[in-house]
Amino acid sequence: MAADSLRSSQVRVLVRLVNEAHELPEGQGERPRHLLSGMCRILGAEAGACVLECDFKPGGRGGFTAAVLEGWDGAARPALKALQSMGSACNPGIRSLMERPPVPGAVVTALRRELVGDRAWYGAPYVEHYLRPTQLDDSVYSLWWSEVPGVVRGIGLYRGRSECLFDEADRELLHLFHAECGALLGLPEPTEDALGVRLAPRERQTLELLLQGLGDKQIAARLGISRFTVNQYTKTLYRRFGVQSRTALIARLLGSQGRGTGSRARLPAS
Repeated sequence: MAADSLRSSQVRVLVRLVNEAHELPEGQGERPRHLLSGMCRILGAEAGACVLECDFKPGGRGGFTAAVLEGWDGAARPALKALQSMGSACNPGIRSLMERPPVPGAVVTALRRELVGDRAWYGAPYVEHYLRPTQLDDSVYSLWWSEVPGVVRGIGLYRGRSECLFDEADRELLHLFHAECGALLGLPEPTEDALGVRLAPRERQTLELLLQGLGDKQIAARLGISRFTVNQYTKTLYRRFGVQSRTALIARLLGSQGRGTGSRARLPAS
């Protein structure tokens, strides 16, 4: 990112926004909502989303958890629901990011037109049938890659069809915001200390493959063990983390209260 492209006026407003957020109470969702709403205002976006995705890779299931939303009510709601039901890859810009090699611990930010050309964008069924009817169009995306395979924290902002395109300065401001203030958005990365669970080697291997979205049969083949044994390891993991399903297990890992944007996500130690 070329810092000299940042607009000083936007940076000053961003600093005020972050200071305001620190004055809000923790744990009630007010900070994330204030921050996302403020970023939409600063960058002239009509809609924005902060999401957590646990299978972000080519061929992944593409489901995500919407943590903070702005501007997706009313006519825009079907576009969000379609993205959730069809999977993130139906958006060609997001699919382009999925196809990039992951960079654990890094924040990657890109304009829509850097990811996909106009022809592919406007020819995509999701854009044509769901996004354009909302009058939303140009977009900019920012991803924080966890060291847990396939797990990302993402921010997407959208402008209206009649608005000018996002530019380099807009991209760099979003990148700065995500890199420095991402932990305030309520999606902290899992850390060993926060989880307080130590795993045996086979339990750890099973957990790593579960987080990659593999099923029992695939995990058994990968580890050279029976599906019954995989099922036993999975039940043990549920007990260790105090959950009753794979979805809850992932939420438990990703919901642990890691602090700071400089820390790296880690699975529990062996």
